[in-house]
Amino acid sequence: MQIKIDLPADVFDAQFPEDQFRARVRELAILDLVRSKRLHEHEALEMLGIDRRELIDKMKEQGFAPTEDLFNEIRGALDKAIAARRNRAANGGKKRR
Repeated sequence: MQIKIDLPADVFDAQFPEDQFRARVRELAILDLVRSKRLHEHEALEMLGIDRRELIDKMKEQGFAPTEDLFNEIRGALDKAIAARRNRAANGGKKRR
């Protein structure tokens, strides 16, 4: 897919080159597709030609967490719940207040 954006030519110059702007817009579009679950992270890696660490950094810069961070967060909550249940069972099933 190609998207055309009409912008005044004079917004671009040596300090703000058109090709860098185009690359940045493409990157942001791909990251937004990952955020909205329209692309998988591995597809974004291929499309952007970057490594996993770079993708994670870019995702965090845009304010959303990579899949593994979400899984780690869920795993941490689950581990806490399991530990709390074990503690209750070890204390005769009494809930702590």
